[in-house]
Amino acid sequence: MDNNLSLKKLQKPVNKPLLFKFPSECFFNVYFKTQQIINNIPTVTKLNRLAALTICATCFLVPFALNFEPAFNITVNGKHIGFANSKESINLAENLIKSSLSKYGQADFSITDDIEITPSFCLESNVKTTDELIYAITSSSENICMASAITVNGEILGACELAEDTNSVLKNLLEQYKTNPSDNASFIQDVKVITIPVSTDLVMTSSSLLQSLKNSENIDVQVISNVQHTVSIPYQTQKIESDQIEQNIVKTMQFGKNGIASVSEQVVTINGQETQRTVLHTSVITPATDCIVAVGTKSNGIGSGQFIVPISGYRFTSAFKIRDGRWHKGVDLAVPVGTPVYAADNGIVTTSKLSDSYGYYVVIDHQNGLKTLYAHNSSLLVKEGDTISKGQQIALSGNTGNSTGPHLHFEVHSNDVAVNPQIFLNFGTETP
Repeated sequence: MDNNLSLKKLQKPVNKPLLFKFPSECFFNVYFKTQQIINNIPTVTKLNRLAALTICATCFLVPFALNFEPAFNITVNGKHIGFANSKESINLAENLIKSSLSKYGQADFSITDDIEITPSFCLESNVKTTDELIYAITSSSENICMASAITVNGEILGACELAEDTNSVLKNLLEQYKTNPSDNASFIQDVKVITIPVSTDLVMTSSSLLQSLKNSENIDVQVISNVQHTVSIPYQTQKIESDQIEQNIVKTMQFGKNGIASVSEQVVTINGQETQRTVLHTSVITPATDCIVAVGTKSNGIGSGQFIVPISGYRFTSAFKIRDGRWHKGVDLAVPVGTPVYAADNGIVTTSKLSDSYGYYVVIDHQNGLKTLYAHNSSLLVKEGDTISKGQQIALSGNTGNSTGPHLHFEVHSNDVAVNPQIFLNFGTETP
């Protein structure tokens, strides 16, 4: 027999210092001594370990157990998600999730997750609020999740997991239609970013969501920008008459030149298409120079084809018609003797003389197939061969020749055939 082994068995156990005892034993010894002093517990000699452990456990666990309260343990698809203080709060969370899904266009969506509720106990601090329950349920769900969604007029167009991604998508969508940093870009519709429960099918990457919004007809971007540019100011043409230049001759006295103006405008575009442009301010940089042309009025004897009434203050007494059994080849315009008589158009005087029937009369050839005759004058102011301008005075009215009273007899001949002067002029109403 091993002597060393026999000696070990015969030796008495040596009491080790407190520091070398089993940790739990040290803890309970210290805890018990502390409770003994605080609660004035009488000292009992050689209290056995089981009794000490019972007292310590009672002093330690009872206060701890008092912090627990009845609750309901919630699991989603077999996974514990938290505690609720009542079934009503859990039902409220579920109903709020369904209401949110329905409100934002997901009314037909159904929650397929297995949600179980069992009675339990938990610390008061572990009981979840309704908002915390909503987040916990959606986070553990297989077909719904909490996401940052973009809504347009209350309808979800898409969502990202993170709000910063969703906000970035909207910012990029606005920026793509801006041409200058100072442009004011905004959405026409009511666009919002909200964190709500959504179907996982609606959750996209930021790039996919941006492309989806670009293709959407439900969201429009309006950009208001102020632009400045220069425009040409067209010059105007002024016409002046000159009796130093022959008729039908036009001479440029000053050449025109366009000016330059600076224009500030407000431009409105929708999805890149211009819809409105408003001029805010215009300032002239270089004024335009007008073109000035002189139109000759000096008669060269060629008529314009446009007649004027050869006398004023008249009374229309006889028209172009059969009168007293014979053809009256002109019109009679009754005026006092000495009233000025004017040429009806440009032309050359071919006749200026006295006759038995016409008295003192003048014939002007307008050199365009038309001739005019002015008869019964008291005196003549032009002679044969004179070049006459439209409106030039050629005679004074009278009552000479075969006349029944002071008047001007006026005829128009086309290719040497008398025609009705009323074809060319309006003399008013005939009053014999």
